[in-house]
Amino acid sequence: METSTLDFLYLERDPRTQQPSACIYVKSTGNLDYAGVPADKLISAHCLSFIELDAELRRLHAELDHIRARAKKRFYKAEVEVEATAAKA
Repeated sequence: METSTLDFLYLERDPRTQQPSACIYVKSTGNLDYAGVPADKLISAHCLSFIELDAELRRLHAELDHIRARAKKRFYKAEVEVEATAAKA
């Protein structure tokens, strides 16, 4: 059973720079090898060092935290509205 929807692509030698690089991507259900990951699945810039990759991971974490906070507000607001309606009935 797959439990993760994100992964990273690491190239020992980026064809453009001849240096190692990595980026984060959304996993697909197909069996694509790393070099075959389509651009529309990438969710980070190409990272030429671990420091750059770590910065991308922190950025993604911050985005997920922001999404979580927005979702929490919406779910709790809906829950309060249901309880208020039930109390009036």
